[in-house]
Amino acid sequence: MNNGKIAIEMIAVTQLTPYSNNSKIHTKSQIKHIANSIKDFGFNDPLAVVGENNVVLEGNGRIEAAKSLGINELPCIRLDHLDVEQQQAYVIAHNSLCLETGFDDATLMSELEKLQNFDFSDYGLEVEKYITTLEHLQKKELKPITKAHYLISVDVNFHDKTVKFIDKLRNIEGVEVRATCN
Repeated sequence: MNNGKIAIEMIAVTQLTPYSNNSKIHTKSQIKHIANSIKDFGFNDPLAVVGENNVVLEGNGRIEAAKSLGINELPCIRLDHLDVEQQQAYVIAHNSLCLETGFDDATLMSELEKLQNFDFSDYGLEVEKYITTLEHLQKKELKPITKAHYLISVDVNFHDKTVKFIDKLRNIEGVEVRATCN
């Protein structure tokens, strides 16, 4: 464990060594989306490196995106406190953690409604896909109410009044009356 002592250091892109066994796939399209994010929001997520050769355990896609933008130096954190097996496991764990869950659809839609003028396609988010999914869920989950059930308990000692009341209910269009005795 690094005891919470993480320092960011700037390292030249030419001094970074991609992790040779990185199982994460970085397509040209994804690298373009990462580059768009860096261009619009800044480079806000340091790379994780180990060793004298600055092997990049996480952030290989960000390196390619940074290169495409002409960025020559990147923020990095060192994970030299991990042994080789932990480094290998971290690469897989880090990449899989982002894939573990999706979005909370209702919260995402609420946020997207606030950002209607913002184009997320530059970052690989297909907003229309989420809108279509939510509309489908609303139709499926938020079905209009067609019937309401009420339980009315009456005292049998007032039988005549009760019968008149129930007859009035039966005469209302759409009302169905069922009687049971306890």
